[in-house]
Amino acid sequence: MTITNGYCTLTQLHTELGIGLSDTADDSRLELAVAAASRQIDAHTGRRFWQDGSVVTREFYADNSRICHVDDISTTTGLIVKVDDADTGAFGTTLTITTNFILRPVNAADMVPVWPYSEIVIVDAGISAFPCSSSGRPGVQVTAKFGWPAVPDDVTRACIVQAVQLFKAGDAVFGGISFGDAGFLRVRSALNPIAQALLEPYSKPRVA
Repeated sequence: MTITNGYCTLTQLHTELGIGLSDTADDSRLELAVAAASRQIDAHTGRRFWQDGSVVTREFYADNSRICHVDDISTTTGLIVKVDDADTGAFGTTLTITTNFILRPVNAADMVPVWPYSEIVIVDAGISAFPCSSSGRPGVQVTAKFGWPAVPDDVTRACIVQAVQLFKAGDAVFGGISFGDAGFLRVRSALNPIAQALLEPYSKPRVA
């Protein structure tokens, strides 16, 4: 199989497991482990770390009259923000960045690693507020490349750790792997604790 939107490479997993690059016997299982680990990371953090290849249009409900939380926006390139002032389902008003709104975190592009933008904030007094819909329609339309600008190193490392666990799980008997006199390692079905610790700074708060 081909790894799609994986957070580590097949080569990195080969190296971690001490498998020579010329040994391709287990490559299908290794690729599956990377793919599965990557999607586990998405589920655990509540976000995904790959960037859209082209702009995508999504609709959102504003939090209040001034702030709208959105999915992670990786770049301002190609960004278009529109609002549905008439509450008709047609987004007839286009907002201009820095003039009508700003993105937060304001210093996302200077953070290490570079973070995405996740909030749109109205700053122009001439645009009084995000529309409040009485029909139940979303009032904000965003066209952007969603996701992260690049996969953080911590996420790559977490993916390697988790992919190794998933790969080795295929060799497990009765839920673990025996190492002779060294003992018995139980293979966990949940996210590896090391991977989980690496991912904590990137996890969105859980909403009850």
